[in-house]
Amino acid sequence: MSIGALSVSKHRDSARTGGCSPCRASAAGGIAVPAQLPFSQRPRRPVKAALRSLATIVLLALGAHSALAGEMDATSHSHATLSVDETLTLAGAVEQALANYPDFVELEARSTEARAWEERGRDWFPERPSLSLRYQTDRWGDNDRLDEYEAGVSLPLWSWNGRRATQSFAQAMQLESDAASQRLRWEVAGLLRNMLWNIALAEHDVEQAQTEREMAQKLAASVERRHELGDVALGDVLLAQSAALEAQTSLVDAQARLVDAERDYSIFTGLDRRPPHRSETLSPHDRLPDDHPALAFAAAEIRRAESAHELAAKVSTTAPSLLIGPRRERAANAEQYDDSIGMTLTIPFGHSSRKQIDMATARRALAAARAAHNREIRVQTLRRHEAQHTLDTVHHNIDAAAARAELATRHRKMGVLAYQKGELELIDLLRLQRNANAAERQLTRLKIEQKRQIAFYNQAVGVLP
Repeated sequence: MSIGALSVSKHRDSARTGGCSPCRASAAGGIAVPAQLPFSQRPRRPVKAALRSLATIVLLALGAHSALAGEMDATSHSHATLSVDETLTLAGAVEQALANYPDFVELEARSTEARAWEERGRDWFPERPSLSLRYQTDRWGDNDRLDEYEAGVSLPLWSWNGRRATQSFAQAMQLESDAASQRLRWEVAGLLRNMLWNIALAEHDVEQAQTEREMAQKLAASVERRHELGDVALGDVLLAQSAALEAQTSLVDAQARLVDAERDYSIFTGLDRRPPHRSETLSPHDRLPDDHPALAFAAAEIRRAESAHELAAKVSTTAPSLLIGPRRERAANAEQYDDSIGMTLTIPFGHSSRKQIDMATARRALAAARAAHNREIRVQTLRRHEAQHTLDTVHHNIDAAAARAELATRHRKMGVLAYQKGELELIDLLRLQRNANAAERQLTRLKIEQKRQIAFYNQAVGVLP
């Protein structure tokens, strides 16, 4: 059978079953309805028209995203940038932050307590003197005209070595107050060092992000010009635009981190300016010094606890007292009054459960102070070791990062030339640029991190600015 006959036969068969495949009549009204063709047989729009529509949609989306990012950059992260005060030193910033620190009010309370104990140790009497008056009569009894008048001043006396123990405790309190002041200043210095170097890292990230955005925008403009000349495909334009927007997003994120870092500093110090980023000199100490602020404070607490235990042992809960006063009396049925002066000495003796409780409490506080001192030694030793280890790691990584940055930069330059000659795809060039940017970012951050870790090591060994 010929091809034409076979085609006519198939057409007749389809007519008997209800119509041909392209146009089948409806059973209700005989209206011709287009049949559903398989996907492979459907008519296709031109590829260029489809790509043009897709490009329009993508470019509109990218433009909206770029406008949104620009609006976020201009409004969401707008703030007053900290000014750099060349006359402000780290020590000056620490003093400002110390006055703004919540625990600063405790220092004055400690100093007041130490002065109060010092004044108590200078007193002649451990407690206030007291005045006593006594009158006795038999007027409401036998009424024999008996009268007695008595007055006296009661003077509390120091127990044996009690005054010396009080003076020793006052000295320990003053020593602890001074150590607490140094420890708080050291603590504030550590927080401030961290904040300032966080600002330095954030500023570097912003500068690096701005450089990467400029590079991405220049590349996108170059690709667009080449596309207009017909050298590259539309896909390269979309890819370059996407990379530029990604760089814009990274810049906005970096600016947000800088805002957070500067706001933390302003709230912490109460200042609207900061000292310049200056490198500290590495401390020569390879172990914890004896005058480390944290260890000195812990040792001062041991001294105070020892003095408190001695005070509890030397000073009785009931102090001895001396009563001195005149007495005027008239015996029963007598006419004359007799005048005299008397003295009464009261000395407590025997076992005192209250004193034993005070001594046991003091011993417990002394044990807790010694345990805290041992824990502080462990904590500060580990911090010094960690700071030393981190600093050594940064030292070793800088050389490798410098070599990597040099190689990545050379590779990026080669990639740019290869792309201009048509020997390299744009996606490969973008990958080379990302690698070079990451290498440069890592090298610069390591250089800043090295200075930061020097400051952290000085902090760990107790160096105050």
